[in-house]
Amino acid sequence: MKKRILFLISDTGGGHRASARAIDEAIQHLYPDQFDTIIEDIFEHTPWPFRTMPEAYSWLIGPGLPLWKSIWLAARFPRMSVKFVTSTYPLLKQGMTSYLRRIQPDLIVSVHPLTNHLGVRMAKAAALGHVPFITVVTDMVSIHPTWICPDVTACIVPTDLAYDQAIAHGISPKKVTVHGQPVSLKFTDIESDKIKLRQKLNLDVERDTVLIVGGGEGFGQVFETARSIAQTVPTAQLLVVAGRNETLKTELDVVTWEIPTHIYGFVDNMPELMAASDVLVTKAGPGTICEAFIAGLPPLLSWYIPGQEAGNVTYVTHNNAGAFVESPLSIAQTVQTWLSQNETLRELTEN
Repeated sequence: MKKRILFLISDTGGGHRASARAIDEAIQHLYPDQFDTIIEDIFEHTPWPFRTMPEAYSWLIGPGLPLWKSIWLAARFPRMSVKFVTSTYPLLKQGMTSYLRRIQPDLIVSVHPLTNHLGVRMAKAAALGHVPFITVVTDMVSIHPTWICPDVTACIVPTDLAYDQAIAHGISPKKVTVHGQPVSLKFTDIESDKIKLRQKLNLDVERDTVLIVGGGEGFGQVFETARSIAQTVPTAQLLVVAGRNETLKTELDVVTWEIPTHIYGFVDNMPELMAASDVLVTKAGPGTICEAFIAGLPPLLSWYIPGQEAGNVTYVTHNNAGAFVESPLSIAQTVQTWLSQNETLRELTEN
């Protein structure tokens, strides 16, 4: 009988599920037909308002951003942050523990900051305290204290900076290892010939190609940035990924573009889009940054979520692996500079 691995996430943004899927891919690749895996938004088994967290999060990092900043500031008081999360235990216990008892996992892997302290406690309440519990931290640098639970079996972090923060939050160094960011195997098995890829994607094979993404939710000044590049870089073609943001996609679709422009919604061929491109303009999500590194594509960071993504900007810029520019016009000018100076682009890629 196959062992069962349960990944605990919440679909707040697209990164947590993407990371869990990347780990799942690697497991199935290394150990084919040996494990059954389940990726579960555990909060779907909780009462309102907890089960609406994905919608609430989308609002918080959009119109409600000032409130999100205030929430993140509470991370300066780690004990208070953890106590706040665990205080919800009585409200969540019934649904979560019922699910865990039904699934009976042999291994629990948390890929979300809210499923560590709560997850360990729920597992014990479901008579699964003997089951190994692993946390996979997906924030590169800025680690919220709720990521780190001293009672887990093991904690995997993506960078040395994240390791230092994990230790500072009170977990035993013996439990923490650095293994990099979970990224889909598709990024390591992709056509390396840009010409062939551009032909496959129905792109102009001669034009410099600029890829613009705003994360799974299409946040940031994606529209304004695309317009500025179209008006500033006449030799380029644009690939704009609106993600799940249907309003943004509709706005982009009706524009009469100055240069060849391809508009996409939520995509599952990001490895191909990156490999076909010369420059990536993106928000500072950890998954996208690491995917860009693997694709040899220097990220031009245009926006970040205050708190968990702030450190990513510093990480990229201090390592001279990309740049951070906020103004759409300045972004367009930077793109023009990079494309006209092959040496600069090559140095950024090599870093």
